[in-house]
Amino acid sequence: MNTILNRYEIFLKVVELGNITRASEALNYTQSGISHAIAALEKETGFSLFVRSSNGVTLTENGKQILDPIQTLVNQQRNLTQSIFNINNVIAGTIRIGTFTSVCAQWLPTIIQTFQKLHPLVEFELFSGNHDEITSWIMHGKADCGFLAAPVSEPLFFLPLKRDPMLALLPANHPLTKQNAVPLRELLNEPFILPVKGADNDIRQLLSTLPKSAVTKYALNDALSVLSMVEHGFGVSILPELVLRNYMFNIGIRPLDPPQYRTIGIASLSVKQLSVVTKTFLNFLSDTNLVNFEAM
Repeated sequence: MNTILNRYEIFLKVVELGNITRASEALNYTQSGISHAIAALEKETGFSLFVRSSNGVTLTENGKQILDPIQTLVNQQRNLTQSIFNINNVIAGTIRIGTFTSVCAQWLPTIIQTFQKLHPLVEFELFSGNHDEITSWIMHGKADCGFLAAPVSEPLFFLPLKRDPMLALLPANHPLTKQNAVPLRELLNEPFILPVKGADNDIRQLLSTLPKSAVTKYALNDALSVLSMVEHGFGVSILPELVLRNYMFNIGIRPLDPPQYRTIGIASLSVKQLSVVTKTFLNFLSDTNLVNFEAM
Protein backbone atom coordinates (compact mmCIF):
# COMPACT_ATOMS: atom_id res chain seq x y z
CA MET A 1 0.00 0.00 0.00
CA ASN A 2 1.44 3.41 -0.90
CA THR A 3 2.48 6.03 1.63
CA ILE A 4 -0.21 8.56 0.70
CA LEU A 5 -2.99 6.03 1.20
CA ASN A 6 -1.53 5.17 4.60
CA ARG A 7 -1.85 8.81 5.55
CA TYR A 8 -5.49 8.77 4.51
CA GLU A 9 -6.28 5.64 6.50
CA ILE A 10 -4.48 7.04 9.52
CA PHE A 11 -6.52 10.22 9.13
CA LEU A 12 -9.78 8.23 9.13
CA LYS A 13 -8.76 6.24 12.22
CA VAL A 14 -7.88 9.42 14.14
CA VAL A 15 -11.24 10.92 13.14
CA GLU A 16 -13.04 7.75 14.28
CA LEU A 17 -11.33 7.54 17.68
CA GLY A 18 -10.77 11.24 18.31
CA ASN A 19 -7.46 10.49 19.95
CA ILE A 20 -3.94 10.02 18.57
CA THR A 21 -2.92 7.60 21.33
CA ARG A 22 -5.89 5.31 20.74
CA ALA A 23 -5.36 5.51 16.97
CA SER A 24 -1.72 4.48 17.38
CA GLU A 25 -2.79 1.49 19.49
CA ALA A 26 -5.49 0.47 17.00
CA LEU A 27 -3.13 0.71 14.02
CA ASN A 28 -0.07 -0.65 15.84
CA TYR A 29 1.82 2.56 15.08
CA THR A 30 3.87 4.76 17.39
CA GLN A 31 2.24 8.02 18.47
CA SER A 32 5.02 9.92 16.72
CA GLY A 33 4.33 7.94 13.54
CA ILE A 34 0.64 8.92 13.67
CA SER A 35 1.51 12.56 14.35
CA HIS A 36 4.04 12.58 11.51
CA ALA A 37 1.48 11.14 9.07
CA ILE A 38 -1.11 13.76 10.05
CA ALA A 39 1.49 16.53 9.77
CA ALA A 40 2.46 15.28 6.31
CA LEU A 41 -1.18 15.26 5.22
CA GLU A 42 -1.66 18.78 6.59
CA LYS A 43 1.40 19.88 4.61
CA GLU A 44 -0.03 18.20 1.51
CA THR A 45 -3.44 19.88 1.88
CA GLY A 46 -2.09 23.23 3.04
CA PHE A 47 -4.36 23.57 6.06
CA SER A 48 -4.85 22.20 9.59
CA LEU A 49 -7.01 19.10 9.87
CA PHE A 50 -7.47 18.81 13.63
CA VAL A 51 -7.93 20.97 16.69
CA ARG A 52 -5.87 19.54 19.55
CA SER A 53 -7.04 19.63 23.17
CA SER A 54 -6.43 17.76 26.43
CA ASN A 55 -9.41 15.53 25.57
CA GLY A 56 -8.14 14.51 22.13
CA VAL A 57 -8.61 15.91 18.66
CA THR A 58 -11.59 17.12 16.61
CA LEU A 59 -11.81 18.01 12.95
CA THR A 60 -11.41 21.58 11.78
CA GLU A 61 -14.01 22.94 9.35
CA ASN A 62 -11.56 22.29 6.50
CA GLY A 63 -10.96 18.79 7.82
CA LYS A 64 -14.70 18.11 7.79
CA GLN A 65 -14.89 19.13 4.14
CA ILE A 66 -12.36 16.54 3.01
CA LEU A 67 -13.59 13.70 5.26
CA ASP A 68 -16.05 12.22 2.73
CA PRO A 69 -13.66 12.48 -0.26
CA ILE A 70 -10.91 10.75 1.74
CA GLN A 71 -13.33 8.00 2.81
CA THR A 72 -14.30 7.55 -0.85
CA LEU A 73 -10.66 7.36 -1.92
CA VAL A 74 -9.84 4.74 0.71
CA ASN A 75 -12.94 2.74 -0.28
CA GLN A 76 -11.86 2.85 -3.94
CA GLN A 77 -8.39 1.58 -3.07
CA ARG A 78 -9.90 -1.22 -1.00
CA ASN A 79 -12.25 -2.08 -3.87
CA LEU A 80 -9.29 -2.26 -6.26
CA THR A 81 -7.43 -4.59 -3.92
CA GLN A 82 -10.54 -6.69 -3.50
CA SER A 83 -11.10 -6.83 -7.27
CA ILE A 84 -7.62 -8.26 -7.69
CA PHE A 85 -8.43 -10.92 -5.09
CA ASN A 86 -11.71 -11.65 -6.88
CA ILE A 87 -10.04 -12.10 -10.28
CA ASN A 88 -7.62 -14.55 -8.70
CA ASN A 89 -10.48 -16.37 -6.93
CA VAL A 90 -8.91 -15.63 -3.54
CA ILE A 91 -11.13 -15.10 -0.50
CA ALA A 92 -9.06 -12.42 1.21
CA GLY A 93 -9.19 -8.83 2.39
CA THR A 94 -10.83 -6.91 5.21
CA ILE A 95 -14.52 -7.01 6.15
CA ARG A 96 -15.69 -3.90 8.00
CA ILE A 97 -18.66 -4.66 10.24
CA GLY A 98 -20.92 -2.35 12.22
CA THR A 99 -22.24 -4.04 15.34
CA PHE A 100 -23.95 -3.39 18.64
CA THR A 101 -22.79 -4.48 22.08
CA SER A 102 -24.87 -7.62 22.61
CA VAL A 103 -23.85 -9.10 19.25
CA CYS A 104 -20.21 -8.25 20.03
CA ALA A 105 -20.41 -10.03 23.36
CA GLN A 106 -22.49 -13.07 22.42
CA TRP A 107 -21.70 -13.95 18.80
CA LEU A 108 -18.87 -12.14 17.08
CA PRO A 109 -15.79 -13.68 18.72
CA THR A 110 -16.82 -17.20 17.73
CA ILE A 111 -18.20 -16.07 14.35
CA ILE A 112 -14.87 -14.49 13.45
CA GLN A 113 -12.81 -17.43 14.71
CA THR A 114 -14.91 -19.93 12.78
CA PHE A 115 -14.90 -17.89 9.57
CA GLN A 116 -11.14 -17.32 9.70
CA LYS A 117 -10.53 -21.06 10.03
CA LEU A 118 -12.28 -21.41 6.67
CA HIS A 119 -10.72 -18.28 5.17
CA PRO A 120 -7.46 -17.45 6.98
CA LEU A 121 -6.58 -14.54 4.67
CA VAL A 122 -9.63 -12.53 5.81
CA GLU A 123 -9.35 -9.84 8.47
CA PHE A 124 -12.11 -7.98 10.32
CA GLU A 125 -12.52 -4.37 11.34
CA LEU A 126 -15.32 -3.73 13.83
CA PHE A 127 -17.27 -0.55 14.57
CA SER A 128 -19.53 -0.55 17.62
CA GLY A 129 -22.56 1.74 17.65
CA ASN A 130 -26.33 1.99 17.81
CA HIS A 131 -28.89 1.32 15.08
CA ASP A 132 -28.72 4.79 13.54
CA GLU A 133 -24.91 4.91 13.57
CA ILE A 134 -24.53 1.47 11.98
CA THR A 135 -27.05 2.38 9.28
CA SER A 136 -25.12 5.57 8.49
CA TRP A 137 -21.78 3.69 8.35
CA ILE A 138 -23.18 1.25 5.78
CA MET A 139 -24.84 3.96 3.69
CA HIS A 140 -21.65 6.08 3.60
CA GLY A 141 -19.23 3.25 2.92
CA LYS A 142 -17.50 3.15 6.30
CA ALA A 143 -18.80 -0.39 6.92
CA ASP A 144 -19.34 -3.17 4.38
CA CYS A 145 -22.19 -4.64 6.40
CA GLY A 146 -23.68 -4.39 9.86
CA PHE A 147 -25.82 -6.21 12.40
CA LEU A 148 -29.18 -4.48 12.75
CA ALA A 149 -32.70 -5.22 13.93
CA ALA A 150 -35.56 -5.03 11.43
CA PRO A 151 -36.84 -2.88 9.90
CA VAL A 152 -33.86 -1.30 8.16
CA SER A 153 -33.74 1.82 6.03
CA GLU A 154 -34.04 1.82 2.26
CA PRO A 155 -32.10 0.89 0.16
CA LEU A 156 -30.33 -1.56 2.47
CA PHE A 157 -30.48 -5.29 1.85
CA PHE A 158 -31.39 -7.20 5.03
CA LEU A 159 -30.76 -10.88 5.76
CA PRO A 160 -32.76 -12.04 8.84
CA LEU A 161 -30.75 -14.32 11.15
CA LYS A 162 -32.50 -14.71 14.52
CA ARG A 163 -35.68 -13.83 16.42
CA ASP A 164 -34.74 -12.37 19.79
CA PRO A 165 -37.48 -12.30 22.50
CA MET A 166 -38.38 -8.94 24.04
CA LEU A 167 -38.72 -9.19 27.83
CA ALA A 168 -40.29 -7.06 30.56
CA LEU A 169 -37.98 -5.75 33.29
CA LEU A 170 -39.56 -5.10 36.69
CA PRO A 171 -38.37 -4.18 40.19
CA ALA A 172 -38.04 -7.39 42.22
CA ASN A 173 -41.04 -6.60 44.46
CA HIS A 174 -43.33 -5.36 41.67
CA PRO A 175 -46.84 -6.93 41.65
CA LEU A 176 -46.48 -7.91 37.98
CA THR A 177 -43.64 -10.31 38.90
CA LYS A 178 -46.33 -12.64 40.24
CA GLN A 179 -47.45 -13.26 36.66
CA ASN A 180 -45.72 -15.75 34.38
CA ALA A 181 -46.04 -13.31 31.49
CA VAL A 182 -46.78 -9.58 31.52
CA PRO A 183 -49.45 -8.09 29.26
CA LEU A 184 -47.79 -5.28 27.35
CA ARG A 185 -50.64 -2.86 28.00
CA GLU A 186 -50.26 -3.23 31.78
CA LEU A 187 -46.72 -1.91 31.52
CA LEU A 188 -48.06 1.34 30.08
CA ASN A 189 -49.38 2.28 33.52
CA GLU A 190 -45.81 2.37 34.85
CA PRO A 191 -43.00 4.92 34.43
CA PHE A 192 -40.71 3.72 31.63
CA ILE A 193 -36.92 3.65 31.59
CA LEU A 194 -35.50 3.46 28.07
CA PRO A 195 -32.16 3.64 26.31
CA VAL A 196 -31.45 6.93 24.54
CA LYS A 197 -32.65 7.62 20.99
CA GLY A 198 -30.80 5.51 18.47
CA ALA A 199 -30.39 2.63 20.90
CA ASP A 200 -34.10 2.23 21.61
CA ASN A 201 -35.47 1.51 18.11
CA ASP A 202 -36.65 -2.02 18.96
CA ILE A 203 -38.56 -0.88 22.04
CA ARG A 204 -40.11 2.20 20.48
CA GLN A 205 -41.28 0.21 17.49
CA LEU A 206 -42.98 -2.24 19.85
CA LEU A 207 -44.62 0.51 21.90
CA SER A 208 -45.79 2.31 18.75
CA THR A 209 -48.22 -0.56 18.05
CA LEU A 210 -50.23 0.30 21.17
CA PRO A 211 -53.11 2.80 21.32
CA LYS A 212 -51.69 4.47 24.44
CA SER A 213 -48.23 6.01 24.71
CA ALA A 214 -45.76 4.99 27.38
CA VAL A 215 -44.58 7.69 29.78
CA THR A 216 -40.78 7.77 29.52
CA LYS A 217 -39.37 8.92 32.85
CA TYR A 218 -35.68 8.29 32.15
CA ALA A 219 -33.61 7.89 28.96
CA LEU A 220 -30.21 6.36 29.70
CA ASN A 221 -27.07 5.73 27.67
CA ASP A 222 -26.79 1.96 28.02
CA ALA A 223 -28.52 -1.23 29.09
CA LEU A 224 -26.46 -1.49 32.28
CA SER A 225 -27.83 1.85 33.49
CA VAL A 226 -31.39 0.81 32.58
CA LEU A 227 -31.05 -2.40 34.59
CA SER A 228 -29.65 -0.55 37.60
CA MET A 229 -32.49 1.98 37.60
CA VAL A 230 -35.10 -0.78 37.35
CA GLU A 231 -33.42 -2.63 40.22
CA HIS A 232 -33.71 0.48 42.40
CA GLY A 233 -37.41 0.86 41.67
CA PHE A 234 -37.41 3.93 39.39
CA GLY A 235 -39.60 2.28 36.77
CA VAL A 236 -39.98 -0.62 34.33
CA SER A 237 -38.46 -1.34 30.97
CA ILE A 238 -38.32 -3.71 28.01
CA LEU A 239 -35.08 -5.10 26.60
CA PRO A 240 -34.18 -7.92 24.19
CA GLU A 241 -33.15 -11.25 25.70
CA LEU A 242 -29.72 -11.12 24.05
CA VAL A 243 -28.92 -7.84 25.84
CA LEU A 244 -29.75 -9.30 29.25
CA ARG A 245 -27.30 -12.19 29.20
CA ASN A 246 -24.47 -12.23 31.72
CA TYR A 247 -25.94 -9.37 33.78
CA MET A 248 -26.72 -10.12 37.44
CA PHE A 249 -29.34 -7.75 38.86
CA ASN A 250 -32.06 -8.29 41.46
CA ILE A 251 -34.96 -7.65 39.10
CA GLY A 252 -37.95 -9.51 37.74
CA ILE A 253 -37.65 -10.57 34.08
CA ARG A 254 -40.80 -11.86 32.41
CA PRO A 255 -41.87 -12.64 28.83
CA LEU A 256 -44.49 -10.37 27.31
CA ASP A 257 -48.06 -11.47 26.63
CA PRO A 258 -48.48 -11.97 23.72
CA PRO A 259 -44.82 -12.84 23.03
CA GLN A 260 -42.87 -10.14 21.23
CA TYR A 261 -39.62 -10.41 19.27
CA ARG A 262 -37.08 -8.35 17.41
CA THR A 263 -35.49 -9.79 14.28
CA ILE A 264 -31.71 -9.47 14.18
CA GLY A 265 -29.97 -9.73 10.84
CA ILE A 266 -27.08 -8.52 8.76
CA ALA A 267 -27.58 -5.46 6.54
CA SER A 268 -25.60 -4.17 3.59
CA LEU A 269 -25.98 -2.23 0.40
CA SER A 270 -27.20 -4.14 -2.65
CA VAL A 271 -25.56 -7.55 -2.85
CA LYS A 272 -24.40 -6.65 -6.36
CA GLN A 273 -22.22 -3.91 -4.86
CA LEU A 274 -20.48 -6.18 -2.35
CA SER A 275 -17.01 -7.65 -2.65
CA VAL A 276 -16.65 -11.42 -2.94
CA VAL A 277 -15.26 -11.64 0.58
CA THR A 278 -18.28 -9.78 2.04
CA LYS A 279 -20.68 -11.94 0.02
CA THR A 280 -18.86 -15.02 1.31
CA PHE A 281 -19.30 -13.78 4.88
CA LEU A 282 -23.03 -13.14 4.39
CA ASN A 283 -23.47 -16.60 2.86
CA PHE A 284 -21.61 -18.07 5.82
CA LEU A 285 -24.01 -16.35 8.24
CA SER A 286 -27.09 -17.44 6.30
CA ASP A 287 -25.94 -21.07 6.32
CA THR A 288 -25.07 -21.13 10.03
CA ASN A 289 -27.34 -21.33 13.07
CA LEU A 290 -26.38 -18.38 15.26
CA VAL A 291 -27.32 -20.36 18.36
CA ASN A 292 -24.04 -22.21 17.81
CA PHE A 293 -22.17 -18.93 18.36
CA GLU A 294 -23.89 -17.79 21.53
CA ALA A 295 -21.65 -17.38 24.57
CA MET A 296 -22.20 -19.98 27.26
